[in-house]
Amino acid sequence: MSCREARIRRRAVRSAVIAVLGAGVPAIVPAQEGRDAAMVHELDEIVVTARKRAERAQETPVAMAVVTADEIRERNLLALTDVGSFTPNVSLSAGSADVGGAANAVFFIRGIGQSDYAPTADPGLGLYVDGVYLGRSQGAVLELTDIERIEILKGPQGTLFGKNTMGGALNITTRRPVNQFEGSVGVMLGEDDRVNVDADLNLPLTDSTAARFALSHRSQDGFQKRVLVGDKVGEEGTTVARAKLQFLPTPQTSVLFSADYTRIDADANTAYNPVNDPRGLVSIWNLLVGIPSGNPVDPSTSSADPRATYGTGSYHLDFEGGGASVHVEHQFERAMLRSITAYRQFDSRNQRDNDGGPGDFGQLDYRDEQWQLSQEFNLVGSSFDGRLDYTLGVYYFGEESESRWYSYLARGTFEALEGLPGPLFPLDPAVSCPPPPGIPAPCAGGAGNPLNVVLDVALLIAPNVETQSYAAFFEGEWHFTDALSAFAGIRYTRDEKDYTFWSLRLGSGTYQVPETIVRKTWDDISPRIGLKYQPAENVMLYATVAQGFKSGGFNARPGSVTVAQRPYDPEELWSYEVGFKSELLGRRVRLNGAAFFYDYEDMQLYANGVVPDSPSPVQFIDNIGEARLWGAELDLIARLTSRFSVSGSVGYLNAKYREAATNITGVTTSTKLPKAPEWSATAAAEYVVPFSAGSLALRADYSYVGTNYPDARNTPALKQEAHSLVNARIGWTSRDEHWTVSAYARNLFDEKFVANGFDVWEFTGTVIAIPSEPREVGLHVIRRF
Repeated sequence: MSCREARIRRRAVRSAVIAVLGAGVPAIVPAQEGRDAAMVHELDEIVVTARKRAERAQETPVAMAVVTADEIRERNLLALTDVGSFTPNVSLSAGSADVGGAANAVFFIRGIGQSDYAPTADPGLGLYVDGVYLGRSQGAVLELTDIERIEILKGPQGTLFGKNTMGGALNITTRRPVNQFEGSVGVMLGEDDRVNVDADLNLPLTDSTAARFALSHRSQDGFQKRVLVGDKVGEEGTTVARAKLQFLPTPQTSVLFSADYTRIDADANTAYNPVNDPRGLVSIWNLLVGIPSGNPVDPSTSSADPRATYGTGSYHLDFEGGGASVHVEHQFERAMLRSITAYRQFDSRNQRDNDGGPGDFGQLDYRDEQWQLSQEFNLVGSSFDGRLDYTLGVYYFGEESESRWYSYLARGTFEALEGLPGPLFPLDPAVSCPPPPGIPAPCAGGAGNPLNVVLDVALLIAPNVETQSYAAFFEGEWHFTDALSAFAGIRYTRDEKDYTFWSLRLGSGTYQVPETIVRKTWDDISPRIGLKYQPAENVMLYATVAQGFKSGGFNARPGSVTVAQRPYDPEELWSYEVGFKSELLGRRVRLNGAAFFYDYEDMQLYANGVVPDSPSPVQFIDNIGEARLWGAELDLIARLTSRFSVSGSVGYLNAKYREAATNITGVTTSTKLPKAPEWSATAAAEYVVPFSAGSLALRADYSYVGTNYPDARNTPALKQEAHSLVNARIGWTSRDEHWTVSAYARNLFDEKFVANGFDVWEFTGTVIAIPSEPREVGLHVIRRF
């Protein structure tokens, strides 16, 4: 089906939906003021599982932000990346041009995360869906389909959640089957022919068995104009399906079967080149291929407008993935035994024009597959007449990743060199190449010249990793009194990784790096201790000390045998945090705060550097040094009247390197950590007006993010300037809550900024940036039954 046919189909669906739904919406008329007095004044209670047990969020000694199902609807949040836009000291974005693409997560909390999506590099944050760990950042930009709540846990969570949670964890809970018939259908229509459809259905099958199904589809045309082609890129097309079956064989036992499936058939992340300064490899390719073909890389193809690109190559993302799990819980008198068995896999292909210009200099075609199997047993209970609460368990995680990356960089250079009459092209610009029969300096050119291979960098890259991870953990909390308790926990983790790598030069058919096999094992012990004190009802103080651990790994793009054979070590972080949680004025005001200090060692960062067996800089991950981060957060929610609610939060982050390795260019002690703005803040207000036919809600959300950079080198062209986002919504809900109709605006003032990016400046003189999404206005209709 052509793009034009797809747009015609979406417009037809839009017209039909408006006609059908519009006929069922009753008129809105004012009601008596008496109904206003009956509205609840207290803030809603929030229950979380941040410590693998159900407990009030206000009694949990963990800094967190919680987004409920109602907030997802009221804020018009569509994907996990939307959640990060309105949470201080949190950045949840999609991958940049060379680090994954639109479906791949670049998640940071308090300046801790991981930009590279490669299977050899573990994420810096843990992502859990219904207790199942998602081991790769690919496919982790989740659609918010049938979600009960999202818990953003800040700070190391290694004791209970395990490795790769140094910065924190995203603990997502989807809705479980219940023993009643219910469901809903929602349709969203917006600019650029957006059509989103969501449906869920809960079916009670017997007194002890229930099933739940959810389906969503999102589609939208692109927004970034391709200047030389005349079309737009950035088209979205995502389908998500989820099914659950819950069985209660006894009153004390529950068995939950879950399965989910995601298919993305869309454009890859839009990208543009804000700077084109041909140097290095680009200048060579221009002389040999670009200028003769009439499509050189030059400054005129850089774009000052992030909504425009001069790229002409392919932009396409094809992702298919999913999994299945079995949750078994048995309730004893004072403890619950839980088993979580899960299998997941995905298959992804990401194609993109990686030079942002008309020339055929940098086309990418990345193909990745992953399989994972995990098993957790845990026991959560209490003893000593309720004075000790404990959680203990064991965990296994097995993973296999296979990748085939076609990097058509400077394609045609080798062939052009082979066609020269002799060694006429200097590898060192400071050296001239005398014509034959002179003694050649290091000069390429001429049939059979072995130096021609040095410039053959169109590659097939094949990184493959197998991981076996084992862990055992315990955490306990001892209640000295009703007001004072102490908690402590520890986790032992053992990671075994097998790495196989090779890379082939596509022009010459020779190996850049022959097959290299490396095996490495790492062990870690992650402790956590703390105190919790409640000086008054609805007021809690806490202090914690914890260590975070992120597994070591291997370089997916080594460029040389030396880098391929050298794994990088684990990184560790010690966290010191104090905080408070309070509910005031009859639980109409909720005020929480935290202050933290991080000592960050053996940091793993993606940068460019020089190694002995490579004639040019190569890209790799290494343990570049140490950093110290400290900051604070303050969150406020207040229900000022029965109709009017406000909320606000502010985050401060001071993130500086203490030490930087000498073998990495562009990173010094004055360089800022990636995704670490000094200030970030949010504010929201909602006013509800009751009517005889229901209620009308007016809501506005504001967020501010200070200046930051997406890369370790702080590339000026990738600088994300300080910016603000405003979303707005006005929605009507019927008196019986069967209908909700709302109009929304996202990025109301159409802010333009660099959302992400990738720097290959030293190598090619080009920089690839990902633009922010434009303003969008639309209509959202939900029918519940």
